[in-house]
Amino acid sequence: MACAANAACIDVKQTDRLSFQGTLSHKIFPGPPNFEDVRKGDAREPAYILTLDAPVCAVGDDFLNASESFDRIQLLPNDARPDRALSRKLRRLVGKRVSVQGASAFGAHTGHHHAPLLVSVKNITAAPARRSPPRLK
Repeated sequence: MACAANAACIDVKQTDRLSFQGTLSHKIFPGPPNFEDVRKGDAREPAYILTLDAPVCAVGDDFLNASESFDRIQLLPNDARPDRALSRKLRRLVGKRVSVQGASAFGAHTGHHHAPLLVSVKNITAAPARRSPPRLK
């Protein structure tokens, strides 16, 4: 049974390019020193979170477990150097359904990671709205 679950999971070691669709949000999380509440003095940690259209699972990293599915991914907009165009695009697409192409995925393993999977964004575009199933009359 574990093999069947692993086959359906994203293998972050074997995948150069990843593609996800979902709704983009921008949230402020509490950071150091206590990771509890910004209003009580914790640093602000802004993050882009993609809520997936459907849950997925991932393997290929010590911090990922094939038996756990998730529906949120933290998007990392900057690799070695900031990309201002990408940052503007992310801000413009908050609240919308998007398609994200990324790479260098890994599992959350610190208090600064705010979703089970983190992905470096290579490109993000608006995605068509999801179609509702037809209603029976």
